[in-house]
Amino acid sequence: DRHTIQRATQRLERLIEDLILYATSERTHMPINPALIDLTDLCREVIEHTSHKAADQKLDLTLNCPESPVIVHADREKLTWVLFQLVDNAIKFTPSGGSIQLGLIKDNDYVQVEVIDSGIGISQNRLGAVFEPFHQLDGSSTRKYSGTGLGLSLVKKILDAHDSVILVQSELGNGSHFSFILPLVFQSEDLGGTL
Repeated sequence: DRHTIQRATQRLERLIEDLILYATSERTHMPINPALIDLTDLCREVIEHTSHKAADQKLDLTLNCPESPVIVHADREKLTWVLFQLVDNAIKFTPSGGSIQLGLIKDNDYVQVEVIDSGIGISQNRLGAVFEPFHQLDGSSTRKYSGTGLGLSLVKKILDAHDSVILVQSELGNGSHFSFILPLVFQSEDLGGTL
């Protein structure tokens, strides 16, 4: 049916994008094009584009961020990809009825970006391996979850290029907490002229 074909096409497109991005970053340092961006706006966009998928799986997807703009100097396209990847992973590994939260927490000169889920979690002995290329969180021979195993490896590369580090706290059966920090760009009261 049409929906099945559409989903398969989207999966294939994501796979190709992942592979191209990975191949590019393997040869050289991950290229980034930084500009002033509003993280609040970017997070709203990610929630908007993933809410239908979360709803289909009966997941509670929420955004926790300040009302005012949170301005950082970053590559909008690649940071959007990072957030999509983290939220998409959370959706994939959270059973029906669970919850996922995308949050921004300002702390002095920095903002912490976090994705918290109530999903299946990651065992302590596998936490270090999740950022390795082609690693699959579900390594069983009858894998329940699809994917290239490149997502978190690329997330790490993109954040490395932003001089940031992806951190993960997780426990098997008790969900996961992925986070990274970026320096805030302080602006005058009138943001209109600076963005």
